[in-house]
Amino acid sequence: MSNAYQILRLEPRLVIADEALRDAFREAGKQAHPDAGGGEGEFAALREAHALLASPSRRLRLWLELRGTPGDPRGTVAAELMDIFAEAGAMTQQAEALIRKRDAAKSALVLAMLEGETQDCREAVEHMISRLETRIGAECAAFPEYELSAAPEAAAQAARNLAFLEKWRAGMRATFSRLV
Repeated sequence: MSNAYQILRLEPRLVIADEALRDAFREAGKQAHPDAGGGEGEFAALREAHALLASPSRRLRLWLELRGTPGDPRGTVAAELMDIFAEAGAMTQQAEALIRKRDAAKSALVLAMLEGETQDCREAVEHMISRLETRIGAECAAFPEYELSAAPEAAAQAARNLAFLEKWRAGMRATFSRLV
């Protein structure tokens, strides 16, 4: 969707405050929402534009595309992210094993006995989500530099890193919700 900025009437920039994006969505929604005289397709396009710009990786890829330098979404992530990936994978496996134990529990007593382990696992998953969000923030901190730079290679690598980080965060959030 190369016109996400146009749909939300925003300047094509990498750095967009959450509040500014939310305000732009609300303002455009006043006309695009079906209850306000807009059409379903128009509002669906508005929601997609918002989702695209709310995702740092997708916003960065779009921004690169608009500048004629689309980054290849395939490829590897930065080496320093591989440790986080390994930890997230191990944590997901541990949580899934616990979820299977809880699902197989036949009594309230067994569930109560698993509660301590469940709480520890929830806290570990929350910590991993926090680490992923911190790393996403660190990747996004370079956005102002990308806007000033003529070298798109670093921005393309950041887009790949962010795509993986966002995917891992979504997986961790889904795992957490299953532990609640």
